[in-house]
Amino acid sequence: MADEIDQDELKTPVRVESREGFSIWIEFEDGVQGVADDSNFARQPAFAGWRDRACFERVHLDSNDYLVWDCDQSNHEARIDPDELYSRLTGLSFEEMYPKWAAAAAARGPGFPDPVLVEPRDGLTIWLKYSDGSSGIVDLSNRADGPAFAGWRDRAYFESVHISDYGTIQWGDDLEQCSDALYLELTGKNVEEVLPILKAVLADA
Repeated sequence: MADEIDQDELKTPVRVESREGFSIWIEFEDGVQGVADDSNFARQPAFAGWRDRACFERVHLDSNDYLVWDCDQSNHEARIDPDELYSRLTGLSFEEMYPKWAAAAAARGPGFPDPVLVEPRDGLTIWLKYSDGSSGIVDLSNRADGPAFAGWRDRAYFESVHISDYGTIQWGDDLEQCSDALYLELTGKNVEEVLPILKAVLADA
């Protein structure tokens, strides 16, 4: 990522507790606290363990400040980014939550939003979040038959997904996907919608 979020801007959770249904009470270091309804996550395969109430009540914070549920000790796919809950509680957008980061991004001029978070999910899917607040699941299974993606058959390798220093979505040290292309796939937008200046250029051509 071109511009890291300053440590003093991070929205750090300090305590979480389960509540009725699929709601979570969360408190942040800056004093923001409240109950967030997370029932939208319950429909996702990675959160199937929530059907066991005892599992849902085992919510806790991991070393990276994510909300996690260790329903299946073999994986930790049931994770929630605390920024999402902070945004729900305060009504603030990602840019409002991290103004220094947003200002740096704006100074670079128009362009594709940067990926800010990526997580492996069930099968060959990943969850992505971008700097404009867009987030969701991208299914990569249509790429899996290509020889370049053979490494994905190793689950540990697939779960090594991360954002590289150059802003690409990367697995291990050798496999990358363009984050701009994944953004278009996630949002259903075309290039001209993301980069209006390009649309104007094409119109004048």
